[in-house]
Parts: sequence; C-alpha cells; structure tokens
Amino acid sequence: MQREYATVLAILLTGRMDHRLVERPGPDGSPGFANMETSAADDPAKLQELRENHRRFVSEQQALYNELDGIAALTA
Repeated sequence: MQREYATVLAILLTGRMDHRLVERPGPDGSPGFANMETSAADDPAKLQELRENHRRFVSEQQALYNELDGIAALTA
C-alpha cells in the first residue's frame, strides 16, 4: 500500500507519470524505496550518487541530533 501511495503522491506533486519506484536501502541497511525520474532510475552511476548523498544527509542529521541531545542533557 505504501508504494502505491508514494506513486500517487509523486503523480500529484509533479503532474507527471514518468517516474519509477526504485528500491533503495537506507543508510543502516533497512529496506526502502524512492520515486525517481526514469532517466535517474536507469543510470547506475546516478543511483549510486543519490544513495551517497542520502547516506551523507542522514549521517549529518544524526550527528546534529546527537549534539542537540548532549546539549539538552547538560541543561536538564
């Protein structure tokens, strides 16, 4: 059901139907998927670049959350 919802949402947001649902594991190896333009979905190098960008973003966010948790612990 989630995949169908994601597909419908992508159509509503972009107004286009030229995207594909691609399985992409999360940074921790958990299963996941993403809607992508067909040109990106068919390009292994582009997929790898997007995976690396996502992994970097998640790592930066986790580091920020850890820092904020540390600050909150000091002020509590």
